[in-house]
Amino acid sequence: MKTNYYEKMKEVWKIANDALMMRPGFRDIAQGQITIEGYKEVLRQIFHHARENPQIQSFATAYFRGEQRKTVATFFKHATSEIGHDQLALDDLAALGGDVKYIPVENPLPETTALVAYAYYQIQFRNPVGYLGYLFFLEFTPTQNGAKYLEMFKAKGVPESALTFLEEHATVDVSHCKLMERYVNDLIQSDADFEEVAYAIQTTATLYGRMVEASVANAAESTWFGISSEEARRSPKMTTTEWAKETNAR
Repeated sequence: MKTNYYEKMKEVWKIANDALMMRPGFRDIAQGQITIEGYKEVLRQIFHHARENPQIQSFATAYFRGEQRKTVATFFKHATSEIGHDQLALDDLAALGGDVKYIPVENPLPETTALVAYAYYQIQFRNPVGYLGYLFFLEFTPTQNGAKYLEMFKAKGVPESALTFLEEHATVDVSHCKLMERYVNDLIQSDADFEEVAYAIQTTATLYGRMVEASVANAAESTWFGISSEEARRSPKMTTTEWAKETNAR
């Protein structure tokens, strides 16, 4: 009997998600302890992350060979549907009174960069099929956790106009998860492929958790290399070295 890799992916996800829920950032969210400023900073990093995802998914298809190519057209359609989700995060931040003018040209936090970079690393240097684990985590997680997060943020007074990113992913990603079953059938051909996918689910969960934690911490500290976050955002062309020099001169 053929192994049901999709069901096995959900089992791996549950283990990774349970561990994620124990991390400080997600624990604060689940318990309603995250501040509005913390949520705003999470949205800022989500913008930087979500902006890259359509191109990462398209990029993965360059490494598909043989029967794997059957998924290329669907992959491109899926990737196209993700375009603009970064703008939802930016609009949510603006609805909370955040200054979004410079966000598209600022640098993301290192933890956000690590999450994005991992996807490219998995595709290029490990096994491109493993990318399914990265994609699965991003698509499946909102369908399982999104509703309770929406209720929590609403209870904290966050308006509907600042929850469009969460609402979109808690609902639309249900159909995307159905696509995942097709991807699994077409791409995972061996236990070795599945192990790469499982590794990617676990790694993505860990890196995503660190991005959220760093976001909340950054909101609390409001500094970057000794310069306030606000100053840094209003000087998007200033390099890290220049920031450090200015800090030392003060």
